[in-house]
Amino acid sequence: MRVEMLRLMANPTYGNQPEGAIVDMDPADAERRIAAGYCRPLDEPRKNGGRAAKTAAAPPGGGQGEDTPVEKMTVEQLRSYAAEHDITLGDAVKKDDIRAAVVAELERRRDEDEDGGA
Repeated sequence: MRVEMLRLMANPTYGNQPEGAIVDMDPADAERRIAAGYCRPLDEPRKNGGRAAKTAAAPPGGGQGEDTPVEKMTVEQLRSYAAEHDITLGDAVKKDDIRAAVVAELERRRDEDEDGGA
C-alpha cells in the first residue's frame, strides 16, 4: 500500500523517510501506521481483514462495544488502555501527550517484534 509520511520515520525495513515521502509498505504495516497518525493512505485500504491493525481494542468499561481507533479514544479510554497493556505514560497529562505515548510504545513494541522475529 502506498502512503505519504506525515512525520519522519526511522525504520529498519523502510529506512529513514522524511515528512512528505511516498512509501510503498506492507498493507498491515501501513494500516497500523495510518491508525497511529504517522502517514496517510494514497491507495485504497484493504476491504477485508486488517481491522485489528487499524484499531486498538476498547478498554473495559470504555462504553463502546466495538474496537475504537486510538485517535478517537477519550483520555479515560487511553489511560485504561495504557494500564491494561503495561504502557507507561510518564509525565503525559494532556490527551495528545497520552495518545503520543501510547502510539510510540505500540510502535516500539511492533518494531521490536519485527526485529526479534527475523
